[in-house]
Amino acid sequence: MRKKLILFMILFLFINILGFSNEELINENFVSDKLPAMNTSVNSMNPAYDESLKEYKMKKENIAILSNYIQESINKKGSATIYSKFEKDALIVSDEKNNLLFSEKISKNLSKMATYFKSKQIYQLKDGRIFVSSDYSLKNNEDKSRIVSETLLKKNINLKNVFDFIDLTGDLNDSSEKNFAKVENYKAMVYDKNQKLIFTTTYKNKKLVGEGQVDRTSMKLIYIFEDDSFDKGNITMYMDNALFATLKVINSAQDGEMKMYNSSGKVLSTLVFKNGKLNGPSKMYYDNGKVMMIINFKDDEPIGQPIFYDEDGNPVK
Repeated sequence: MRKKLILFMILFLFINILGFSNEELINENFVSDKLPAMNTSVNSMNPAYDESLKEYKMKKENIAILSNYIQESINKKGSATIYSKFEKDALIVSDEKNNLLFSEKISKNLSKMATYFKSKQIYQLKDGRIFVSSDYSLKNNEDKSRIVSETLLKKNINLKNVFDFIDLTGDLNDSSEKNFAKVENYKAMVYDKNQKLIFTTTYKNKKLVGEGQVDRTSMKLIYIFEDDSFDKGNITMYMDNALFATLKVINSAQDGEMKMYNSSGKVLSTLVFKNGKLNGPSKMYYDNGKVMMIINFKDDEPIGQPIFYDEDGNPVK
């Protein structure tokens, strides 16, 4: 009975920590609702909305309308303002004087997920680069949030291709890390329905930082990209300013050994990933560094029974 209880606690800990990237491990016994989904797009704070948003692609003729309007406004007065909203299963886009630029239908999935949406975007040029600032509110069922973001694009991005990866919220329209190959600087702040800041994301010089607070516990994630492919790098996580976990990313998936630490900075556990899935031995340690438990995984599935050890390193029967 004691062994089963310890196993349950250990697996619960593993799954809660890894729940943001290994949802298939979560079942009716292990439910993770404590960690924010720290992804490269603030839209990923709401995964269902994020998926619905990916279904929406602006029509080419409307992209041309927006691009021409923004270019003309910037040439005339240095900036361009766009207002967007959802109304009767349609996206309505207007200029700063509330003149209609275009409207087009949105998918049923998106209209169901976002029962309320309003956005304001301002486009400017800074040293030859496109700078986008946005402020939008979104209501999804009973949850309402406000997101404010600023994006400075690289010089090779022009108004004809900017909407390939920036949506009408002003945020990156895809949570793929590769979008940062086109971005110089990025900052986003998420507020709850009471206008309390709950999450921030910043990016600069191949360094992505996400910070949030859950149940009075502060969480911080730092992702350092290794090269211009933006699909590999190293992630470090902190909890209440103490080192919490380290892991490596290859091809945009967890790969290699992940280490988790206790509040004293000692290794609490190690897990082995391959192509984003648990593959290999997962271990839990005592404070003295001795192994407490070993369990093997293959493609996220446990293989065989866990092996327990006492603090002297002897197997527990």
